[in-house]
Amino acid sequence: MRLFALVGRPNVGKSTFFNRLAKRRIAITSKIAGTTRDRNIATTAYKRFRFLLMDTGGFEPEATDAIPSKMREQSQLAVEESDAILFMTDFQAGLTEQDKEIYLYLKRSGKPVYFLVNKIDGDKHEDLMGEFWEAGPEEIYTVSAEHGRGVDYLLDELAIIYPDILENEKVDEEQDLALAIVGRPNAGKSSLVNYLLGENKQIVDDEEGTTRDPIDVDIVYNKQKIKLIDTAGLRRKSKVSQLVDKYSMAAAVRSVERADVALLLIDATEGVVEQDAKIAGLIVERGKGLVIVVNKWDLVEKDSKSLEKYREDLYDQMEFTRFAPIIFISAKTGKRAPYAIDTALKVFEQCIKRVQTSNLNEVLAIVQTRHTPPSKRGKTNKLLYAAQVAIKPPTFIVHCGDPKTMDESYRRFLHNQFRFHFGFEGTPIQIFWRDRGGKSPEDEK
Repeated sequence: MRLFALVGRPNVGKSTFFNRLAKRRIAITSKIAGTTRDRNIATTAYKRFRFLLMDTGGFEPEATDAIPSKMREQSQLAVEESDAILFMTDFQAGLTEQDKEIYLYLKRSGKPVYFLVNKIDGDKHEDLMGEFWEAGPEEIYTVSAEHGRGVDYLLDELAIIYPDILENEKVDEEQDLALAIVGRPNAGKSSLVNYLLGENKQIVDDEEGTTRDPIDVDIVYNKQKIKLIDTAGLRRKSKVSQLVDKYSMAAAVRSVERADVALLLIDATEGVVEQDAKIAGLIVERGKGLVIVVNKWDLVEKDSKSLEKYREDLYDQMEFTRFAPIIFISAKTGKRAPYAIDTALKVFEQCIKRVQTSNLNEVLAIVQTRHTPPSKRGKTNKLLYAAQVAIKPPTFIVHCGDPKTMDESYRRFLHNQFRFHFGFEGTPIQIFWRDRGGKSPEDEK
């Protein structure tokens, strides 16, 4: 999937532009401090276009203070990770010296750079572009991030150059399993891939981030075709590249977006850390199947209770992953490594599972009998009927008397009851609420 980086100095409207193209995602909560991810990379949800958009902090070319310096660093990382750069300026502020410096830096990167002038509210502004042409762009794209003016034209132009950003409306539900292997550097991703392939197709080293290039490999496992998507570290090109795993989730996002199920490798000798929780949150938010693979289990001192204690501690630290199976392996020795694939295939079956409407509504009746839905002002609320409308992840619409009265605790209760009756181990599930006429509370906003 294409990745475009949105770069510019502070306060030119990048976040407004980003929010227009990408829907706000629900934050993942965890007991590990700092696991709520900055919304700096997301899949667009804009009309028929589909690509990854990375927002960046304001770019300060000569920043030396800690925070501006980190913002510059992240912008540099975004440039290296991206397929192309959307460089944004502010019409109201005019072309500044800082804009010129940033644009020159971006041009030197060798990546395609598209010059955007934001806050254009009408044709009268279009005629006042003279100073922006002084920066030397081949073309200027005038937009209003707040009102959407010019955005369609920009994306239409990008689609000519990158036709794969146009979303394919045809969905092949019978596709083979696409399996992403994700995790922190040195967690054992390449070792696991090599074991599964039976040959050393990747560089394996104790030094973090030694994988040079990402690979996709098609394998046949027990007569099942599987595409292995390995998330490699960045090519070692510069000091900036070496910081990618600290600041950027782009490689993991790209792999997860293309996958049906993700194997999240966790280093048993280090335990769960912040980046593990971030990657797990990314997988859940994208609606992908999840198998948590605790690697290097052979290096851990243990007794008869160690495995269950480790499992419960992991769930406790990443509460939102309790639906996901946890397996313990040694990728280096191969012990239980095939079980990772076996488990992923079982999870994939859950991702594409369809529940008959009659069975779904039988469970809905049982649930309602056991736990009456919350009411408002004494008015009885009922669960009317439900239907599954999608797979990957399994998605349901539940019709009731008044969706607005369905508080979070009851929503969680129904969510858990669907899991209890139908399984769905390893896959997120989505439930949307509608009234008798098919309207949701959001339709009234």
